[in-house]
Amino acid sequence: MLRASIDIGSNSILLLILDFDAESNYQEIVNESRVTSLGRNLDKTGVFSDESLVDSRLALEQYCEIIKDHKIDPRDVIVTATEAARVAGNASVFFSSIQNELGFSVSIISGEGEAYYTALGVSYDVSSAVSGEQNNIIIMDIGGASTELIEISKNGEKLDIVRSVSLPVGSVRATDWLLESESFFEEKLSQILLKEIEAYKTKKIICVAGTMTSVAAMIKGSKSFNAGEIHNVSFSISALSNLYNRYSLKSEEDVLQDYSFLGKRSATIVGGMKAVLRIFDFLSVEDFVISTYGLRYGVLFDGGIDERFIK
Repeated sequence: MLRASIDIGSNSILLLILDFDAESNYQEIVNESRVTSLGRNLDKTGVFSDESLVDSRLALEQYCEIIKDHKIDPRDVIVTATEAARVAGNASVFFSSIQNELGFSVSIISGEGEAYYTALGVSYDVSSAVSGEQNNIIIMDIGGASTELIEISKNGEKLDIVRSVSLPVGSVRATDWLLESESFFEEKLSQILLKEIEAYKTKKIICVAGTMTSVAAMIKGSKSFNAGEIHNVSFSISALSNLYNRYSLKSEEDVLQDYSFLGKRSATIVGGMKAVLRIFDFLSVEDFVISTYGLRYGVLFDGGIDERFIK
C-alpha cells in the first residue's frame, strides 16, 4: 500500500512516498525536495514573503501531480508544517488555500511533535556508528527556523523518547542574523544556548535534515547529492570546521559553483554551519553521524499525526 507525506519546513518542502507490505516492510518510491525558504526574514516581518509563497505553491502543485500519478488521493497525504508555520501570521490563510485548491490538509505541529516524529523516523535505522557506545542517543534536527534536540534511549530494538527541546535557530534564521551583524548573531545564540540544554551534551550525535545532509555531501566532495553515500556515515567536527572556514568568507555564488546540488540552499548553508558549530561546541560534540531519515518518515511509519501534537 502506498503512503505519502509532505514536510513543509522553514527552508524546504519534502515529499516522501513509501510502499508498505502486509508486514509493514517498506520500499521507498519517491523522495523529493524543493527549497522554498518560507522562514526567510520571518523574524522581521512575521509573515511568509510573497516570493516564498509563490515557490511553495509551485512545489506543492508539482507534488500534487506526482501524488496523483501514483494513484494517491491528495486528501490522504499526511502534511506537516513546522516552526515557520508556527510563527507566520499568514500561515493559516496560505494553508487554507492549498487545501481548497490542491486537497492537502496541512497540520501545523508543535516542537514536541516535530521531535517525536523525527526520532521515530531515525529510530527505524539507528546508526551502527552510535549503537553500542552509549545507552542514550542524542538527535539534532536543524531546519530553517528551529533546531530540535532529542534524547532517545534504546532497549534492544525498542527506542523511547526521554526528552526533547526546540530551539528557535536554524539555517535561515542564522543567515538572517548574520546579515544584521556578527555581534547580532552571537547575541541571539547566547540567548538560546542556555544551561537548560546541558542535559543534551554528548560526544557523538545523530544529525538529520537538509542542512546537515548537504554538509555531509560537501565534506565528501560530492558533485551530486546521493543519500546512500552519507546515510549512517560518521564525520568529525574538525571536518565540519574546515569546511566552514573554507567558505565562511566566500559568496553564495562561489559555494554554488563548487556544489551545484545545493541549489537555493547555497544561500543559507554557511549560516547553518556556523550555527551548528556553536551548538556542537556548547554540547561538547566531537563527531556526528548523518541520518537521511526524519520527520516525513516518522509520520508514515506511525500512520498519522497524534492530535496532541497539532497546534
